[in-house]
Amino acid sequence: MPRSLNVRKPKTVEIRQLHQLLEGELLVWQRRRVEALLLYAAGHNATDIATFLEVHVHTVYADLHAFGQEGLGSVRQSRCLGAPPRLTAEQRAEITRLADVPPYELGLPYGRWSLAKLRTYLIQHRVVKRISREHLRRVLQKRGSASAA
Repeated sequence: MPRSLNVRKPKTVEIRQLHQLLEGELLVWQRRRVEALLLYAAGHNATDIATFLEVHVHTVYADLHAFGQEGLGSVRQSRCLGAPPRLTAEQRAEITRLADVPPYELGLPYGRWSLAKLRTYLIQHRVVKRISREHLRRVLQKRGSASAA
C-alpha cells in the first residue's frame, strides 16, 4: 500500500498553468514534474505516477514535496545535481602545472611524481586543503597529464 502524502493538490488555476507549461519548451525533468503534478491532481497516487512516468517513486515524492513547498515555482527551479565541486579551476590548473614539473626542479630528492608524493606536496604547499590520491588521479587524467603514475 502506498504511503500517505500530505501535499496539497494543484488548484484549478494552477492546473491551467501546468497545461500551458506543457505546450512550451521544457527540459525533460521539468516536463516530468509537470506531468507528475497533473497526474497527482487527477487523483493518482505516487506509486501509480512513478509507474506511468517510468521513474522511481522517490523521484515523484520529491517532485510533489517540492510543489508543496514552492508551488509552481518548483517546475522552473533548478535541480541539485550532486555535491558542489571541491576544487576551483585555479587549483586544478596548479595541480596540472605541478604534475608536469619534475620534482627535482622544485628541490625534492626524487625524479618523478607518484600520486602520494604529489598529494603530500600539494597539501604541504597549501594548493589544496585535502585531496585523495584517487581524486588526484582523476583530476590529472581529465587534464591529460600522465606525469603522475
